[in-house]
Amino acid sequence: MDEEQTLLAKVAEVRPLSVLDVGCGDGRIPSLYAAPEVVCIDSSEASVEAAARRGLDARLADAQDLPFPDASFDVVTCNHTLYHVADREQALAEIARVLRPSGRFAGIYNTPAHLREVWEAVGAVWARDSFDSENGLPLLQRQFSRVERLIRGGTVMWLDAADLQAYLDAYRELLGVLHAPEGPYPFVATRAKCIFVAEAA
Repeated sequence: MDEEQTLLAKVAEVRPLSVLDVGCGDGRIPSLYAAPEVVCIDSSEASVEAAARRGLDARLADAQDLPFPDASFDVVTCNHTLYHVADREQALAEIARVLRPSGRFAGIYNTPAHLREVWEAVGAVWARDSFDSENGLPLLQRQFSRVERLIRGGTVMWLDAADLQAYLDAYRELLGVLHAPEGPYPFVATRAKCIFVAEAA
């Protein structure tokens, strides 16, 4: 299974009645959750609107101050979001707070090897404090009673420079302006993702 299939399986196996997705983006992944109640939050108004168009209960909120009572959800997911959050420890404390006892956290993040060929080719350097499979682990271990890391991988290929440039443009906010290498194409890079699965105390 790839990382999204693994995430969906880890959500479904606890048969949740309620799921909170923190940092939902356009709502594509939480729209696939098998639960009677799925609530999404994001700090971007455009993302909340996009998720709502998918029929999701989407709300504008900050991961560092979740607007829900303690023990509100069976599962909380948070995918590719924590490296955007200023105070990750606070966000994880909030996620743990709104989980029911023995509730499950799950989230997809990168490993340091993910797309290394791309980042080396364009000279991009990720911030040392980025939340990934390595430095995210101790943060999760401080908030949860059990943390598991599942690694999924493969390769990804861009057929031409225009395709790779479109991908790089999505990182402008995080890494600045990047330019696709001249070649050779197709450009193949390593995919190496981590799915964190954690249990609330």
